[in-house]
Amino acid sequence: MVSFAAPAHLLLLVLPAVGALLALWRHRARLSQQRTLASPSVWRQVLGGTPSTGLGRLLLWCAAAALIVLALARPQWGEVKGEVSIRTRDVVVALDVSDSMRCRDVEPSRLKRALAILRRALPGLDGNRVAVVVFAGEAYPLVPLTTDLDAVATFLEGVEPGMIALPGSNLERAVDESLKLLPPEGKGRVLVLISDGENLQGDIDAAAKRLREGGVRMVAVVSGTPEGGPIPIGGRQGVRYKKDRSGTVVITHAHPEVLEKLAESTGGVLIRAGSGTAAQQIDRAIAKLQSREMESSRRVRRIDRFPIFLALAVALIVLGFALPPWRKVAAVAVLLLALVPPAQAQSVRLP
Repeated sequence: MVSFAAPAHLLLLVLPAVGALLALWRHRARLSQQRTLASPSVWRQVLGGTPSTGLGRLLLWCAAAALIVLALARPQWGEVKGEVSIRTRDVVVALDVSDSMRCRDVEPSRLKRALAILRRALPGLDGNRVAVVVFAGEAYPLVPLTTDLDAVATFLEGVEPGMIALPGSNLERAVDESLKLLPPEGKGRVLVLISDGENLQGDIDAAAKRLREGGVRMVAVVSGTPEGGPIPIGGRQGVRYKKDRSGTVVITHAHPEVLEKLAESTGGVLIRAGSGTAAQQIDRAIAKLQSREMESSRRVRRIDRFPIFLALAVALIVLGFALPPWRKVAAVAVLLLALVPPAQAQSVRLP
């Protein structure tokens, strides 16, 4: 039974059908012109027959166009059994939701910028398994490893600063919780850590060591600027800023050097959220990692037959060029001269 892998392309068959109708209309118009110009007996005397209208050639080309459309629709029949291998990478995104991510030293805020980059990067991770961890003073899994990137995007809609009760920023706990979600060994395991780099608790060196020992690469994304800014706190009285015990406004600074140290210790890279290509850089960094075979199975696959239709289309196009020309221009010119009324020639009197 014939089936089509891309049946939507079949709608294009209307184009060669319209072309064939136009060719028939052109054929009839040419025949009418020929009968007006001379009778069939005159054409036979001069050319040995009436001139071709080119109908055959045009119909061949219309048929070739129809075959090309069928090829685009990818006709399939017959089946073949084969081994199908599914390869993937495991990606855990650790997202900083501490209070410092409210800072607006990057627009619209550190966390909102990070979320926007992550949403743009998700389509490029299609085919990989993605998990999400959120952290502040503690870390918790938000989404387990899954290939359902739409579900990941949905969960990200609910991420906001302060969603973890324990304040602070503990990069070590973020790394540890992320490692729990990854397989214990194998290729294609990567941690994408998105933070401003402030580490108020935790041992960075210990976290880097565990990443190296586990063979996990890290892609670090720093959101924020070293110059920093105040931390806005919303309330009924409008926007206020976080203050310390002495009443001084707290200024939070991004620390890209902390994240860079972590990333480089695993052979990873540091990406700055301020770059307009941060999402593409994340996708490229992950794509460079070796993937691993997740599963292998025997599956039945339909056989594509579009090469047959393409070959037939090429044959018809070549055949169209091999047909006689539509009109022998020189012969028609001779005929026109022969049809000049003798009376006109006789009306010219010699002196």
